[in-house]
Amino acid sequence: MKSLLIALSVALSTYVSSGAVHAELTSKSSDATQVVQRAWQLFRQHAAAEQEDITLTMAKAQQTSSVKQLTRWTRFATTGEQVVLKFNQPQADAGMGLWLDRSDRAAQQIWLRMPSWIKARRVSGERQQQYFAGTDLTFEDNAQLSGEDIQAFTYRLLDETEQGFWIEAKPKAGVESGYSRREIWIDRDYAINRIDYFDPAGQLLKSMENKKLQKFPKGGWRPNQVVIENYQEQRRTQIDIQKRQFDSSIASHMFSEGFLED
Repeated sequence: MKSLLIALSVALSTYVSSGAVHAELTSKSSDATQVVQRAWQLFRQHAAAEQEDITLTMAKAQQTSSVKQLTRWTRFATTGEQVVLKFNQPQADAGMGLWLDRSDRAAQQIWLRMPSWIKARRVSGERQQQYFAGTDLTFEDNAQLSGEDIQAFTYRLLDETEQGFWIEAKPKAGVESGYSRREIWIDRDYAINRIDYFDPAGQLLKSMENKKLQKFPKGGWRPNQVVIENYQEQRRTQIDIQKRQFDSSIASHMFSEGFLED
């Protein structure tokens, strides 16, 4: 009888301990999701729309750097974002544009117009994992620069320190992504400092650092420089924000594939 009681006690202790560990992991997973969600909430809070003048510099080992100029418009809706990019320099790229409609995350649309095309064409499926305009940003990456679809990923807290949070993000089943996972560093002001991207085989593909962070008195953040180091391609892309304007009155006609054809 005594042996039976000891066995039951050990089994119960193991069950309770296992349950505590599961509860802790669930709590950490929930906390990680909340941290990422908070970071993007603060990013979005300043105005319904903004305009940025951008310089792109691309450099590859033993090759001459190339520089491009573009304007990016972003409009924030309660359910997502709409983003338009239009290039003006160099002359060969003038008129190239990208429209990302993520206002309905379940029906996301990406449209591309090249200078030689009369009409914009939709980018879908595996094409979203292709690099855009000679940069180290894919169409998928461009869609996530202004906001992340929290429902599409499973988040796990890898570590928490006085400096901030280290979080793993994995696409959920059925979600199309060029990455097996990402590792995200978020500081105590809920600004995203760095993201590491891992390819489908689990190898580190590239890193993106948000630099020259501008933080606002009531919370929120913007990087004035973004640097992407592509280790597999031995290439580097630098994004410099030359000018930013928060303006809720930005014309709504900009946010459509039709604007790319103007």
